[in-house]
Amino acid sequence: MDIEIIIKGGEELSEFYPRNYERFNEKINDLITEMFPGVNGWIISPVLTDRHQAEKDNRERLREEEFKQTLIRIFEEPGFKEEFWAKVATSET
Repeated sequence: MDIEIIIKGGEELSEFYPRNYERFNEKINDLITEMFPGVNGWIISPVLTDRHQAEKDNRERLREEEFKQTLIRIFEEPGFKEEFWAKVATSET
């Protein structure tokens, strides 16, 4: 039998309090091994809180949008398309 412990906010805790979070993991390990001798393995899965996950998703979306806009500007540069397709044509042969 394996155990997975999911800690919402664990990512934040490990970032802001790395030593305390490491000690917390050690204490959980000790508790599991003492109280449940039949457990083969365990893992603590730290996840972001819903709010921080939403903020991270929003930042990624904004980065992707900015990347797309940059690519569009590059493709709209005069002569870029011709140069690009010329290089593609030469690389295919």
